Amino acid sequence: MTVLVDMTVDQTNIQQDTLNSQDVIGVTTDLEANLPLIGREVLRDKSLEVIHSGKPLSNSRREVKEELQNRMNNFCSRFNGNGMLVECKILKVDNGFDPFCVEVKSRCTVSKGTLKHQVNLTQNISLVNGSFPIYDPLPFIKCRNYGGATIKGDRIYYGSSLEKYLKSRGVENFEAYENATSALSIKKCPYDPYTLHGDTDELVNLKNCIDNGFYHESNDGSCFLCRLEGKGTCPHNGIETFITPAPCVNTLFSNLSGNVLMLNNSSTAPSSVDHVIFNDTGSNGTYSGCRLIYFNNGTHNFQLYLDNAHRQKYGLPTF
Repeated sequence: MTVLVDMTVDQTNIQQDTLNSQDVIGVTTDLEANLPLIGREVLRDKSLEVIHSGKPLSNSRREVKEELQNRMNNFCSRFNGNGMLVECKILKVDNGFDPFCVEVKSRCTVSKGTLKHQVNLTQNISLVNGSFPIYDPLPFIKCRNYGGATIKGDRIYYGSSLEKYLKSRGVENFEAYENATSALSIKKCPYDPYTLHGDTDELVNLKNCIDNGFYHESNDGSCFLCRLEGKGTCPHNGIETFITPAPCVNTLFSNLSGNVLMLNNSSTAPSSVDHVIFNDTGSNGTYSGCRLIYFNNGTHNFQLYLDNAHRQKYGLPTF
């Protein structure tokens, strides 16, 4: 009888351990799956915080880490009870190898009864998600003291703010950026390699890239975490996008020879790449480019100003 009782107790303990193990592994899986989702919410909310205030974060990595820790604490608390203890410690928030991601390192610990499971995670939080956009805060910081930028749809409209910002830095031909626009949310350009931008007739790929507000990898562009701090350039592998001048009206007339001439605005202006426009190294860092007309609708020219280095990067005609 004693042997039978011992066997029954052992079997009961085994069954309980199995149930506890399933609970522990299930909660650990939940933590691993939800941390990137919660992290993306933190990144979006921090970008909106900066956009609405125009004020940069003093230390984006620390502030994102602290907010993510607070939200993970709340998430873990729903599992605690009935003998279960759950903790997710955020160890580090920093740049990922892919500039379209932010890397998070964490340690998840789940225990129940005599069972304890601990796992160290390194996860990439994507900045790119069509149904959950993350916004670029940098233009709102740079233009805050010059009238500010506004949002219309999925574009940033600068009005006179970008022109005034460039003028205050002594940049030549700043007038070209009156009523300029640029992308609002971070979307990765599908034209890879980037020379495909110039491969099509009438620069259709370049037009599609600009119309969709795509971003590109850039050694000179600012990473997302440094954008939250208002830095136009940084030492990390970053991203860049085009800032598009307002279309200019074509004026057509015939000269004495009967030839049709076309009058446009300035042939040179600051290069239309955001890390050039928002360069932190002084006016010399904001260098000029020559006009490139990538589309004409019969009444207006749609154009960029690009230096030869960026023209080569995107497979566009050099000058």
